[in-house]
Amino acid sequence: MRGVFSLSRPRAGGPVVLWGGAQPSGSLKYLTFARYLAAMPPGSRGLVELSGASSALALDVLGRERGLPTVSVTDAAGETYLRAHGFQGQVRQAGSMADMFHQAMVLERDGWCWPRQLTNRALVSCVEAWAAGLRAQVRERFPTVRHVVCGFGTGATLVGLARVFTAGGCTVTGLQPAPGKPLPGWRTWEAQNLGAEDLFFEHQPRMPLATAAPAPDPFTALLEWARSQPHPERVLVIAHNAREPDIARA
Repeated sequence: MRGVFSLSRPRAGGPVVLWGGAQPSGSLKYLTFARYLAAMPPGSRGLVELSGASSALALDVLGRERGLPTVSVTDAAGETYLRAHGFQGQVRQAGSMADMFHQAMVLERDGWCWPRQLTNRALVSCVEAWAAGLRAQVRERFPTVRHVVCGFGTGATLVGLARVFTAGGCTVTGLQPAPGKPLPGWRTWEAQNLGAEDLFFEHQPRMPLATAAPAPDPFTALLEWARSQPHPERVLVIAHNAREPDIARA
């Protein structure tokens, strides 16, 4: 598990950014799933997940590191995004969430490892494992940070960060996409949840979610939200798949 994170304050008086794109898969999801797969039963035939964004990309890299094939079950837009970002595994398109679950379940019964990221609460502790090291690094280098913001996808990253950072006196906010403006890997809780089975269900009443302004990509949405806060210099932006040069376009 990598313990050193790429952190910087790109502009004076602006937010601090965690550059998740510095990870091997180009996403912080790599750290979460690496922790989860460390306990994967031997003999798995491959990896499968319902994802058209960072999770599939991370599992693709982790699968290749382990000599295992990866299957992403997603829609047409998800396949386009994955191929544009170097996904080398197999993509299976599905027209509905029920169809996605069915396809993944068939592979799971055939011996494939399916992390079930939308419902698997164990992934929260996997986030906590790397978030603890992140908090220590932030405390040392940017001690004035008091607020953390990240995109809201499954909710595992949001909840894991909250468990670690709120204990240190910070608040943590999850950012949803603007209405009618979908962003890769993000969802809107009210319209896109699995009810009581959802990983985020039990946390939703007490975890703050905000809505982003319309933006072309998740990183821009996060930056604009942070800059709109009363004290942007106290905000840490969790940029799942951004790399430091991305600041030039945001």
